[in-house]
Amino acid sequence: EETVRGNFSVVNPNFMGTDRLIVAGVQSSETDRMANFGYKTTKTGFNLGSRFEYYEDFFISPNFSTYHETLKTSPTATDNLKKQKGTYFDMDFDYYLDYDKRNQKFQTSDGFRSTFNQSIPLVSDTNALLNSYEFNLWQEITEDGMIGKFSIFGRAINSITGDDVRISERLYMPGRKLRGFERGKVGPVDNSDYVGGNYVSAINIAATLPKIVPTVQNADFSIFLDAGNVWGVDYSSSVPESNIIRSAAGVGVDWHTIVGPLSFSLAKPISKASTDKTETFRFNLGTTF
Repeated sequence: EETVRGNFSVVNPNFMGTDRLIVAGVQSSETDRMANFGYKTTKTGFNLGSRFEYYEDFFISPNFSTYHETLKTSPTATDNLKKQKGTYFDMDFDYYLDYDKRNQKFQTSDGFRSTFNQSIPLVSDTNALLNSYEFNLWQEITEDGMIGKFSIFGRAINSITGDDVRISERLYMPGRKLRGFERGKVGPVDNSDYVGGNYVSAINIAATLPKIVPTVQNADFSIFLDAGNVWGVDYSSSVPESNIIRSAAGVGVDWHTIVGPLSFSLAKPISKASTDKTETFRFNLGTTF
């Protein structure tokens, strides 16, 4: 509801018979987050990337991207945030390492997946370096089909030249990693604007409940415990770091339909900061387990 994006891309899954995927694309997007996050951004650019299997089940995805960004800030934003208003040019090299040992990609019941992503600035006004890691483990717990999942996630962004990371690049907690809280509305708050952090971390534990409704064959029921944190404000020492662990527990349902998986969750926050915005019910088009 906050982003309008136009994208045109060409994908060749077997470039010149090498089994390497090649993708090239151009896109333009506008993201309006004035009401809650204090900024609005317009980005236009292109990317050129690839994906290939380097070893068995180990994939590498390098990508070059170039974007021009126009950033506007809210009239009520603080002076430190207003200083970031302007135009920016970024050329980045990204790579994605994916070691995938799942027994199946859909409704995984065994195995693990380890992914690492890094975005390196080649030409940039702020020189923000992004590092991200995620590990997911699936294990069958009981003979009747109860599956447990454990996940850890971490992400950090900092300028390699000591500049401030601009508001449009700062990190927010992914909604799937912290249910029970409104998306983006946890972490540091600058004059009522949720400005994200330089660091994000999360731990998720979940287990399916295969016999809770035995007659329903196309729905997966689960219980979960989510915990995470968003912290770090490099552009101002007057904004509280908000270094507090947030956590929530609840139940979820993934319902597999002809239009794709629909997911529902009911969550109860356990620990939170006074500025965090919580939510009890969430609906998504896509799985959460």
